[in-house]
Amino acid sequence: MLSLTIVTPTYNEADNIAELLRRVAAAVARETDVVVRSVVVDDSSPDGTAEKARALAPELETPSFSVQVLDRTTKEGLGAAYLWAFERILEADDAPDCILQMDADLSHDPKYLADFLREVRAGADLVVASRYIPGGGTPDWTLDRKILSRGGNIYARAILGSRLTDWTGGFNLFSRELLERIHFETVDATGYGFQIALKHRALTAARRVREIPIVFLDRTEGTSKIPGNTLLRSLLLVLRIRLGRDGSR
Repeated sequence: MLSLTIVTPTYNEADNIAELLRRVAAAVARETDVVVRSVVVDDSSPDGTAEKARALAPELETPSFSVQVLDRTTKEGLGAAYLWAFERILEADDAPDCILQMDADLSHDPKYLADFLREVRAGADLVVASRYIPGGGTPDWTLDRKILSRGGNIYARAILGSRLTDWTGGFNLFSRELLERIHFETVDATGYGFQIALKHRALTAARRVREIPIVFLDRTEGTSKIPGNTLLRSLLLVLRIRLGRDGSR
């Protein structure tokens, strides 16, 4: 039986968290031979995100699905939340076979869970959801946003010398063994840069890498938490990684 933990960092996602967890539960119900835990990592949201998730957990629990809420006392950003959660999840006696990153704003559709699981069962230890391979897309984006994002990913691909098409996306699956091999806890980057740094390190150690196409949908509730200068900082990080200075601590 395959075990999977979905990690979802949150800050003020009370408008989205219940719908997300319901969709994840429905996606899990369509699968067999997998046990899934959805872990909400909340940075002390003042809007009651954690409380909503906890209240819904008993209703959604089944033999193959459960919800856990982890509380953080400070708001330190996406990368810090992921590293904090990864460490606690992998240190536990019931550490899962795989960990899947998923945003809380419904931009990552849980229906793609089946595609992730298919690739894992075929032997992949790193599965990246891509907006930039056939079948993927960003239909809600303006043209300038599409150009900026696509250009940034082409830049990362060229500088880092990899055929990976989506460096900045946050919908990715890692095997437990892969995360343990790459010493994820030393990654020191934020925003899109965190995803780039983590993927680059994973690519150096992964045995089998696969990309799956996804259609990325813009949030309809709440506001984005990514700072406006994040893209520029991420582009500079790519150069540092290429030069062997990836910001590891």
